[in-house]
Amino acid sequence: MKVDAWRTVFVGFAIFILLLSVTVAATDETEFQVESTNLQIYRDGLVRVTQTLIVNETVPAVTLPLLNSSVNNFIVLDENQTVLDYEIDGINLTVFTLGTTSVSLQYDTHSLTKKDFDVWTLIIDTPYNLTVQLPEESTVVYLSEMPTSIDTEGNKITLSLFPSQWEISYIFPLVPPADFQISDLNVTPSEVEAGEEVTVSVRITNVGGQTGSYTLPLIINQTTEDTKTVTLEKGASNTTEFKIIKQTPGTYNVEIAGLMDAFTVRAASSNGETSNMIPIEYLAAALVTVAAILFVVFLLFRRRGYNIEKIFKMHPRLNKEEKDVIQFLAENEGKAFESQIREQIPDIPRTSLWRLVRRLEKLEIVKVKKIGLENQVELK
Repeated sequence: MKVDAWRTVFVGFAIFILLLSVTVAATDETEFQVESTNLQIYRDGLVRVTQTLIVNETVPAVTLPLLNSSVNNFIVLDENQTVLDYEIDGINLTVFTLGTTSVSLQYDTHSLTKKDFDVWTLIIDTPYNLTVQLPEESTVVYLSEMPTSIDTEGNKITLSLFPSQWEISYIFPLVPPADFQISDLNVTPSEVEAGEEVTVSVRITNVGGQTGSYTLPLIINQTTEDTKTVTLEKGASNTTEFKIIKQTPGTYNVEIAGLMDAFTVRAASSNGETSNMIPIEYLAAALVTVAAILFVVFLLFRRRGYNIEKIFKMHPRLNKEEKDVIQFLAENEGKAFESQIREQIPDIPRTSLWRLVRRLEKLEIVKVKKIGLENQVELK
């Protein structure tokens, strides 16, 4: 009888422990769900990780593993694009989510890829389903396992991966830098009277593989008289013109990027005699030029100012760090990159500055524009 009684107690206790474990597991499962995980790989090996979570709004915080412990440029937002607080402990991320139903997080890491000669390799141990987008014009040369799917769109390859340890090697052609060819130097007319205009034109073509800029120097009689900077996309061409007026008779040699030509200026004449009077059209042109210069000077002195005291008065709850950022923007022509703000105000941590900028954006004091991989902050 005693044996049966102890057996009954043991079975009952085991069932209780089992039910408790099932309940805890069910609770953990309902805290959050990883809806998607996307990896964008860039040509320099940088991997941008973007994840979306569905969260139980009654849970104060959720913890999930990162794909790597060496991360930066961390951003965590809720469904209203409001910045959420978080903590990172090694490879684990804890997000404080009470009242939140959806979380989107993004971070960058260089530690998931490596390069051997011309071959890049992504090495990752993932607990999630992943979508991986390789750099443009990539070719996959090795897969440790067969992905769920391989899709191509244009010149990009996208891989769908299941939870596992993955090693994916790929190569892509090197993109040559911008390279410019200068041709078709043309001087028109080749002979003019003193004070008449000469047009010098030249054709510039970007034969390289990237967008770039080139500065064209106009050299007359071995003296640089003007320069123009031209920015062209790969394969694009442009005809650039210079306008020249010379008052002294003589021959003028023109040189642009090694191409050479010339024009001649003869003395201005009237009825076969040299005239010392300034033609009315040149006088009118001079007056127009002076007016244009005065107008430009007026615009320069009429630069827009920013009434930061009015901003502070309209937003009395701004803290000192927010006022310092606004003051710096006003002194920097109203705009600056976040990296410039961090250099100017180093006491503000990167994450705190990001949140500060988003608060100012919500208050419609600034606007944020993405330029390349950086954010530019501009006073409205």
